Amino acid sequence: MAIKKISNEQLSIEVGEFGAELQSIKKDGLEYLWQGNPDFWGRRAPVLFPIVGKLKHGRYTYDDASFQLSGHGFARDKAFKLIDGSDEAVIYELKSDKETKIVYPFDFRLRITYKLHGNQLSVNWEVKNLDETEMYFGIGAHPAFNVPLGSGKFEDYSLVITPEKNRQLIPLNVSEGTIDLAKRQVSKDNIFNLSRALFKHDALVFETPEATQVVLSNSVNDRSVKVSWEHMPFVGLWSPYPNEAPFVCIEPWCGIADDDNTDGDLTTKFGINMLSPGKKFKAGYTITIN
Repeated sequence: MAIKKISNEQLSIEVGEFGAELQSIKKDGLEYLWQGNPDFWGRRAPVLFPIVGKLKHGRYTYDDASFQLSGHGFARDKAFKLIDGSDEAVIYELKSDKETKIVYPFDFRLRITYKLHGNQLSVNWEVKNLDETEMYFGIGAHPAFNVPLGSGKFEDYSLVITPEKNRQLIPLNVSEGTIDLAKRQVSKDNIFNLSRALFKHDALVFETPEATQVVLSNSVNDRSVKVSWEHMPFVGLWSPYPNEAPFVCIEPWCGIADDDNTDGDLTTKFGINMLSPGKKFKAGYTITIN
């Protein structure tokens, strides 16, 4: 797999053409990004498109036809094309093809830009509808960060969500990978001290209707990771359970798994995005490394 490296005075990152997936984020020689040990989870920071999460029974319907699509979509397993690059930025592109049309009947173009600014990495998505009909999709991020960051143990770390407020917590159906909107509840928690039991029921999924940030920090050293965004309505926080995996994922999403009670219609799927012919959808997030 071809790897592209970019750097500035504070950070160096690597991106692979396969899935346009981040492969490395280093500051002062320390690796912050999970390195994909398959004993725990073989990926690092996959891009989720054209769905986020799983579909009920792995299928959806559109225009009186039924389609099978695996969880988190196909972009993470497709070769992207590097279309532009400099010392501090790269742009990758994926277009619909015969393979994608089998499972997803829309013509599209997805561009992903990685750009460094000091100790920050911005990740921006641009989806363009190349079809003659309205296009329906989800897109999301799934970066995993090493825990510990240089020193300490898993339990020395915490995740803090701001702004501090009550949020809707959306429970997952662990056996199916779907969500249960009927059991949404208000969460008053904004600080989550890491433990294995925290993820006993899979990811913690919250609604984030406003600008939000999640900070991974610890009580042992000054190293931290902040993931921030403005227009992503959901976030997932995840680490495998019961495996003692040395990482945690902070996942801002524009989309979400199927509800248990869905009828399977893609056009009415909870959290779906609609894009008119010829129009562009833009979203993104920023990773700040300290």
